[in-house]
Amino acid sequence: MTSPYPGSESYPHGTYIYVDPDIAHKSGDPVIAKLPESNEATFKIFMEDAGRQFLKPLNPQYPLIPINEETHIIGVLIGSYRKR
Repeated sequence: MTSPYPGSESYPHGTYIYVDPDIAHKSGDPVIAKLPESNEATFKIFMEDAGRQFLKPLNPQYPLIPINEETHIIGVLIGSYRKR
């Protein structure tokens, strides 16, 4: 998950991320989520606004993904490591 803005939070290809499935997610947390229409997981920012929940990519060129009752938040990012 890469932001196009220099100095912004970014996780370039090859970055190892560490996720805790036991931490409760809150708005603004980077999370791994399983979407109902896919067999794949996605890495996005969990957002909550006016009672609505969605997943937000760091790159604003991609759309917000609404969360429904079938969306499964697998875990919350607790750290990352990038090899040089």
